[in-house]
Amino acid sequence: MNVVVLKHAPFERLGQIEVWLQAKSASVETVVLYEPNVRYPDLASTDLVIALGGPMSVNDEVNYPWLVAEKQYIRDVIEADIPLLGICLGGQLIATALGAKVTDNPEVEIGWHTVSNVSDDATVFRFPDALEIFNWHGETFALPEGAKRLIESKVCPNQGFQLGERIIGLQCHPEVTPTIIQEWVDEIGEQMTEGDYVQQPGVMLAEPEVKMLTVRPVLFDLLDYLVRDA
Repeated sequence: MNVVVLKHAPFERLGQIEVWLQAKSASVETVVLYEPNVRYPDLASTDLVIALGGPMSVNDEVNYPWLVAEKQYIRDVIEADIPLLGICLGGQLIATALGAKVTDNPEVEIGWHTVSNVSDDATVFRFPDALEIFNWHGETFALPEGAKRLIESKVCPNQGFQLGERIIGLQCHPEVTPTIIQEWVDEIGEQMTEGDYVQQPGVMLAEPEVKMLTVRPVLFDLLDYLVRDA
């Protein structure tokens, strides 16, 4: 399996996804968007694309001009019917590449929050009825045309969507590990504004291993679902 990873910042990592990739003996090529001379791999040899998160806004193409080419690459991936997973910024990139708006969420949502399944559609991936999962975002996506909503949290109605059989965009972060959380606190902690849905580091890092291991089987099932016919 050949997997392309779209990386938007040095502190954005595969985390728990790496365990799944190793179990699949996957070959992984990382496209580092913030470095010069970005080259996208040939789609003909790509079996899965994973777009990670990032601290920037998908709307800030002036300061991050590589966003323009990345959105076109995402459209090309979709046109080629290649399985695609977007996480947080990655999910927003899928949405905006398809013409949906990305705007401020009603609340900044940082920390472990519960998402709830909102779909009884047998044609889409089914999340558990409730799952405590990590979040770090101030913006959120509208649903692209034709997409089906999968999950919601108390202050973010669009926590996940599926388009067709091979595309899933998430607002939450199923990939996190304690190391990733600590690195985000260190690197982008200024985004932790005061709010009812912004946890302090001590809360976020209280028993994170237990929480990440609860999320792991859902994440692995989701990845298996995306590549089931690939």
